Amino acid sequence: MKLNSKSRNKRTLPLAILGGSIAISGAIAYFSLHGSKSVVLQADAAIYAKIPTAAGKSNFMTQSEGLIQPVDPELADLDSQIITCGASVDNLVSAMPSYSGSCAGAGGSLATTTGMYLGGQCCSAMKDTVDYHANLQKLQAYKSMSNIPLDPMHTPVAMAKYWIDYDKATTLTPDQQKVFDTAYAISKEKPCCCKCWHYFVNEGIAKKMILDGTFNAQQIAGYWDASDICG
Repeated sequence: MKLNSKSRNKRTLPLAILGGSIAISGAIAYFSLHGSKSVVLQADAAIYAKIPTAAGKSNFMTQSEGLIQPVDPELADLDSQIITCGASVDNLVSAMPSYSGSCAGAGGSLATTTGMYLGGQCCSAMKDTVDYHANLQKLQAYKSMSNIPLDPMHTPVAMAKYWIDYDKATTLTPDQQKVFDTAYAISKEKPCCCKCWHYFVNEGIAKKMILDGTFNAQQIAGYWDASDICG
């Protein structure tokens, strides 16, 4: 049986509409997907441009998987602090602030350190903040001691300088040194993973704890372990 033109139109019209609908849906899905990626990429690029250190930029690039995935704002904030493995912070309190590099990136200079802190992630990028928050909670056990960083990833430069200078100026007696050595032996992290500014800050804090008789070796080791900033 032959179909007249009206019959053919009745059968082919729904197929044409269906095909058009599929094409439109596909186009919407394509532009939705690629449009959202474009928004993420633009947002990441804007944050990346404002990060002041090479190490911070490197960490952000890892966290964003090459600027294509959104980064937790808390991680982006940590990336935006001063990331350095320098043993001294004297250069950061000078008229022309500069910083040493770290395992995660090279050193450089800063226009200002106002509103910025010495941060962590100096060895590698943090991927989530679970352990970080757990450590912040543990550090609350030490809040009775004044002028110590209870958030080591946001250590004020002046506070770091105070403890580094204190460490240099303070010598323990043989008995006091035994307490320090015991803490060192049982700590997983030690004062830090390398002899950077954070190492000497934590060494100075431990000396003060021992001299004051505030905390024992186990508690000093606990402070060191909870103040891990490596990444």
